[in-house]
Amino acid sequence: MEDTSATKDVQTMLGDPKKAILLFSIPIAVAFIVQQGNNIVDSIWVTGLGGSALAALGIVYPIYSIAVSIGNGLGIGAAASIARNIGKHDRHRASLLASQSITMMIIIGVILTPILLLTARPLLMAIGAGGAIEDSLAYAYPIYMSTILILMSGMLSGILRGEGAIRKSVYIQILAAIINLVLDPIFIYTFGWGVAGAAWATVIAFAASVILGLYWYFAKKGMFLELKLSAMRFNISSQKEILNVGLPESIELIIMSVFNIGNNICVIMIGGTDAVAIYTIGWRLAFILMIPTQALGAAMVSACSAEFGMKRYDLIYTAYRYSLKLSLIWLIVLSAIMALGAGYIASAFTYAPDMLYMHDETVRMIYSFAVLVPFMALVFTGQALLLSMNRANVTMVSTLIRNTVLTGSFFVMAYTVGTLGSLWIAMIVSEVFGGFLMAYFAHVVSKGVDLNDRKIIDI
Repeated sequence: MEDTSATKDVQTMLGDPKKAILLFSIPIAVAFIVQQGNNIVDSIWVTGLGGSALAALGIVYPIYSIAVSIGNGLGIGAAASIARNIGKHDRHRASLLASQSITMMIIIGVILTPILLLTARPLLMAIGAGGAIEDSLAYAYPIYMSTILILMSGMLSGILRGEGAIRKSVYIQILAAIINLVLDPIFIYTFGWGVAGAAWATVIAFAASVILGLYWYFAKKGMFLELKLSAMRFNISSQKEILNVGLPESIELIIMSVFNIGNNICVIMIGGTDAVAIYTIGWRLAFILMIPTQALGAAMVSACSAEFGMKRYDLIYTAYRYSLKLSLIWLIVLSAIMALGAGYIASAFTYAPDMLYMHDETVRMIYSFAVLVPFMALVFTGQALLLSMNRANVTMVSTLIRNTVLTGSFFVMAYTVGTLGSLWIAMIVSEVFGGFLMAYFAHVVSKGVDLNDRKIIDI
């Protein structure tokens, strides 16, 4: 362990899990704040181009999210498997897994990129792009061409979290967000590229984050893990270990993206492309509020996976209860603040002349998100507990059920009541149900641990 900071990171990860979660979650939260704030600023800049351009972001987003989901999902799988092997004090195996993770992303990127590009127009038309198709394609093509960068960025963040180098995983995300923030107005307005400028700013931001991550491992050295080109030759056992958590988690995230396409179709049916624009904004606001619980969940995966490797199962459940309590407190407070400022927030996203009529509906939607957000603490902390205990398949089932209920209720409301308000009510009920479902699964799995024999008992 040549690098002192890396050694301290690993020692923290292998120590008291509550302390590790708190220390790890703070920088992760900072990165998420910058990242999600950047998404909101993206929407504000694009709003000035009109409803069609803003709708393009919402229409392309679920498909773009599929690439992000694969990178982040497999990154979580890499983080969990790496942390477990560090917990077993097997540094060589952990390093091999990190190298194999890079190989995995290259293979997936080479396969996925042409598929996205070839299906861009028919798929976007199928999900309701309509009159916004040209703006949607202008935004989609640059994003699709950079698929391998999106995948690699998520994986490098996961590798860094796996070895406890949380600050470095945060740095690459902050770098990307800052670059995107600076380039957005330049590309959109100064260069006159419009909505395509927003996409190219995102592409360059992802490229910068990947370059920095690879620099730390291949040029600067000094990391706890050792990534080597010779270790990147395809290794089936290593790939399976990463996929054991990473594949169900990626499928889970993809499920959310695919079902969101269905949700968007329902919103477009009732309110048109302007409505899907504010719906996308609503979720972006919600994700900002959920930053504390997302950060605590991400920190839990690293810390609790290490505990799992050391077979300290009792400490995993203690860390879960601690994270859940903190998450609930934060989300209740932040949701109340958002509800109080709903009118001002809505004005920021409906200032364009052709969007003013959506102001009051945006306010009602924001109130709906303020109600459901606290229940997401149950989702993220329960999910993190299950992932750390190598039960990614359970989180995938929970997410499938939750999103089936949500999308199903959207279609029922769209064809019966036919108002945006009915969709917001369906969203609240479905997400509250989903939160309790994930908490139930987490409780069942955690109680299936025999603390005396230190073995995991099946559900």
